[in-house]
Amino acid sequence: MTSRITKLLTLTVLATLLLPACADRTGHTLAPSRLVHVAGRQFVDPSGHPILLHGINVCNKSKAEGYTGGLGPREFSTIRSWGMNCVRLGIFWDGLEPEPGKFDAAYLDRVAQLVQWAKKAGLWVMLDMHQDLYSVKFSDGAPPWATLDNGNPHTPTPVWSDAYYASTAVQSALDHFWSNSPASDGVGLQDHYANAWQRVAARFANEPAVLGYDLMNEPFPGEDALHARDAIIGRMAELASATGGASNSPSETPKPGTPEAKKLMIQRLADMRVFEGMLEAGAPIFQEFERGRLMPMYQRVANAIRTVDQHHILFIEPAMSSNIGIPSALGPVTDAHGARDPHQAYAPHGYDLVTDTDNIELTSNKRVELIFRRHGEKSRSLNMPMLVGEWGAFYEDSRAVGPAKFAVSQFDQLGCGDTYWSYGTGLEKSPLLPALQRNIRLPESR
Repeated sequence: MTSRITKLLTLTVLATLLLPACADRTGHTLAPSRLVHVAGRQFVDPSGHPILLHGINVCNKSKAEGYTGGLGPREFSTIRSWGMNCVRLGIFWDGLEPEPGKFDAAYLDRVAQLVQWAKKAGLWVMLDMHQDLYSVKFSDGAPPWATLDNGNPHTPTPVWSDAYYASTAVQSALDHFWSNSPASDGVGLQDHYANAWQRVAARFANEPAVLGYDLMNEPFPGEDALHARDAIIGRMAELASATGGASNSPSETPKPGTPEAKKLMIQRLADMRVFEGMLEAGAPIFQEFERGRLMPMYQRVANAIRTVDQHHILFIEPAMSSNIGIPSALGPVTDAHGARDPHQAYAPHGYDLVTDTDNIELTSNKRVELIFRRHGEKSRSLNMPMLVGEWGAFYEDSRAVGPAKFAVSQFDQLGCGDTYWSYGTGLEKSPLLPALQRNIRLPESR
């Protein structure tokens, strides 16, 4: 009897020691010490050492490919071989919740498989709820049922992001989202979005390879953005005229919205007085959006996530306007008691005005320096670590070696993390790849 009891106790102890650290019936989740976590303005690995996160975006935006096609163990092993230690992995609301309140378990299984392949390669994963122009109806992101566009027409533009200003359909859909308008089932759009995030967090609450959750890619206001655009254009015209930069006659002025007009604007904004004045004119409207609409949405999502996962990092992004240097007005999210959530980080993006155009020769180091300097200032004011979630978008363009090196020098000065946009099979043979390198400490293969 004594021998059997001893064996039983031994097995019980061993079972306790060998059990995976997972959520128990009381809802406990993996301890912060088992995860990459936040300490002041640093990311800290599970062994307690500060780390520099450096990696690349991995994002399949194709609904036809299930948002995961073409990604396998080889891709993640290749990324690790480039000296990177993390990926920002795009996931999509449309893939998660194709119908109101009905979640696609198979899609979440495929995402989990990607995380496991990344983990095996020795990479950490930040999960990014991706959107461009809000919805799959216009680009990618929200499902059709969550796209309340009032029947307005969508207007595509040569530079895709200009459709935020040109498309009344995009603006209407965004306004409905920010107002938490009810979907067809009577549940608010933001409530659905928060529930979708809760499903994701419940799946990965005990996965140490996951860094945390990027709550929304490049948030953007709806119709209010038109007021910001008008203020920006007005200020640009004033400043360009005062500095002699608006000498074109009407016959020489390119048609608005064309690549020629975009190039002319970029040339005029080489003057930093005009560029900074433009940013200043748009700042009040975008900052009010962040305070009045974006932060409440982030808090709603954070509350939902924290019911199932108390410790993974919440990555908060400023409005898309901060991509070009408009200062952000974001604040921290709080816990259920109103105290500052201890597990959050600042995750801005940074792009020069030449992005998505063929005008890379017009890249301005002065503009780029201002963008990342302001991000660094915001990180310090928030007392959060910073990971620049997107930058570059040079793809494999060999002309971008100089601009890429300059951007990396800014990250090194700031001591912040980064994930380049984006992974492509041609990058391995491009002279651009060496320009992305940083001196980091890689994790051991997990």
